[in-house]
Amino acid sequence: MAVPLTANTSNGSLNSLNDIARFRTSSMESELAQSDLPVNFGEVAKGIYRSAFPNPWNLAALKRLGLKTIITLVDEPFTPNHVSFMKENGIIHHRIVVQANKDPDIKVPDSVMCRILELLTDESNHPVLVHCNKGKHRTGCVVACFRKLQGWSTPEAIDEYLRYSNPKPRMLDQLFISGFDTSQVTRLPPVSAVRTWQPLKISSEMNSRDKISTTLHIPL
Repeated sequence: MAVPLTANTSNGSLNSLNDIARFRTSSMESELAQSDLPVNFGEVAKGIYRSAFPNPWNLAALKRLGLKTIITLVDEPFTPNHVSFMKENGIIHHRIVVQANKDPDIKVPDSVMCRILELLTDESNHPVLVHCNKGKHRTGCVVACFRKLQGWSTPEAIDEYLRYSNPKPRMLDQLFISGFDTSQVTRLPPVSAVRTWQPLKISSEMNSRDKISTTLHIPL
């Protein structure tokens, strides 16, 4: 069972991200072993997934998601196994390189982030996986900007970023997330539709491999 992003509390405000994160279900966790998935795997919303760079041994698990699209945020090349996986499963691959926010004089162009968000919010691309190397910083920025499109507050979006990026969050990432203007994203479905896309309930606790405990929507 998923909780809509627009679910209200008793005082009429949006449920906080921490409330969502604390909600834990286990009915589907046994369907796919966490060790089979890439590090920092998570379901952002139904049909939108995030992770670190998938290893070849992760591909069988990812196949069960029925991916139509993969968005790679780094220039690390795919192995022949990855290429065969995408070809055999009809997956469209977009490589949109996002520079790491490590130098205050170098900023991710807003046009690059907008292009990624337009791909994520186009339901014809779903199910879609977005990933970088570790699934923490670049991917975290993308997901945080997506959350702002959904109406999450900046502190809520950053809180989710921190859970994935700890113990080494980047202040420049947080500044980028805070400053990103979602009105620049032009090709979007109705805002109301994006806001009702249902998020996965995730645990705020990491397991020993720095993964987020997840409950998956696995296609049968």
